[in-house]
Parts: sequence; structure tokens; C-alpha cells
Amino acid sequence: MRAILEATWYVLEDPQAPGEHLVMESVGQKLAPVWLSREEAETFVRQSPASRGMRVGRLEDLVLKEAFLVALGLLGVRQLVVGYQPGRPQAVLLERAQALREIQQRMRAGLEDS
Repeated sequence: MRAILEATWYVLEDPQAPGEHLVMESVGQKLAPVWLSREEAETFVRQSPASRGMRVGRLEDLVLKEAFLVALGLLGVRQLVVGYQPGRPQAVLLERAQALREIQQRMRAGLEDS
């Protein structure tokens, strides 16, 4: 999980509604897709009709990732799907709450170090 949390995240944003991100639902669970490269995110947009018109946003620092994870929690999202592409089952699932705790711990550690 460390490598995923440290990497730049690419997420899909609705350009017509700032702050709105793509959330998917599967078997009654809400999931938020995250990609570790812009190319992967753009491929998803091309292959998924539901995401057409969305733009790829970039989350680099811990503060932005924390805000994203908190907002997803308010929407009832329980897991992140890292690297999801339609028809390819290689995606990694991360618990949103666990990822948020890890990021907040890193932020506290960074404050303590400075």
C-alpha cells in the first residue's frame, strides 16, 4: 500500500461540477477508481461510456489525497479501485478508511519532523 499512497493519483473529475469525482457501484458497494498514470485514466475514459466528458485530475500531495478520501467517505465509498480497466481483472482494492488513516499518519509524521 505504501507505494500506492506515495504515488501521484489520477482521478476523474466532472468539469461541469467542480469537486465531483467518478464513483462506481458494484454488488451494492460504492467504489472510487484511482489510477497511477494519466495514460491509464485516459484509457478508462475512452473505454467507459459512463465517464465520457470527464477530465483526468491529478492528486500529488497528501493534503489533496486526504481531502479526496474524506469526501469519498461522506459519499459512502468504502474502497478504492486502483488501476481498474473494463474487462481486465488486475485492479487492486484498498479500503478507503485504512488509506485515510495511513495518509493522516504520514502527515502527522511530516509535521513532527519539521
